Amino acid sequence: MNGASRVSEAELHAFVDGQLSDERALAVAVWLAEHPRDGMKVDGWRAQNDAIQRAFPTPARERMTLAFRAPESDAPLTMPATPAIEDYRARRRRRHTLSLAAAFAIGALVAGAMALGVRRVAVHSASTEPVFAEVATAADEFARRAVEAWQTYAQDPLHPVEVDASDPAGLAKWLRERTGLLRLPAIPEARLIGGRVLPAHGENAAFLLYRLASGEFVALLAEPGARNPGAFAGAGVSARAWSADGFDYALAGALPERRLESIAAGLGRPL
Repeated sequence: MNGASRVSEAELHAFVDGQLSDERALAVAVWLAEHPRDGMKVDGWRAQNDAIQRAFPTPARERMTLAFRAPESDAPLTMPATPAIEDYRARRRRRHTLSLAAAFAIGALVAGAMALGVRRVAVHSASTEPVFAEVATAADEFARRAVEAWQTYAQDPLHPVEVDASDPAGLAKWLRERTGLLRLPAIPEARLIGGRVLPAHGENAAFLLYRLASGEFVALLAEPGARNPGAFAGAGVSARAWSADGFDYALAGALPERRLESIAAGLGRPL
């Protein structure tokens, strides 16, 4: 860093009065050489002091003066490039460089310590405690889709299904042509309302809606595939999924879990 650190007005007065240490006087001298306005102030104060000294003489005293103005000149206060000032500037540059190096070294040490601590924690965790990640299976995702289908269509008062079950044979043929489902699964304690076709992963899924004798709706989602059994629950609606005969099935409804399990078991879901 070039130049001196900022100098207060009190220090300027002390400089004029010769009351600063040698080190600080050099710093103020450098400041005055680089800031002509402050040099003019100091020049004026010095002129006032000289006038007072002439009016009220005092015993002579030696006063440190590192700045000067050419006699009978309006030029701003200037500074000779003395070896002392150049030495002061060199020392300031060295101190600044050393400060930056020290700060960098401290930062590197702190960063290294933090990295080592994180590594030790990671190694300790890996060696002593297993980490478990909860990953949704394909069947869980399928069960979630069954819940979403129930929430979308089972509560639709106007068009819960595309094709009603007044003609079971016609409904079965319509679904078979579009989804491959060979038969309409029957729930003994429920009446089939109808069905619709829903998009699936590269295939179509059959959506069948049933009304239980107690009035609740349950929905069965059937899609070609073979996944592991899974389950899903959300917003008061649950689903149980299983695979059989090359199809995936998921039964969904706003029922107690035990009752939903019982109905699913009657449809062929393994317990």
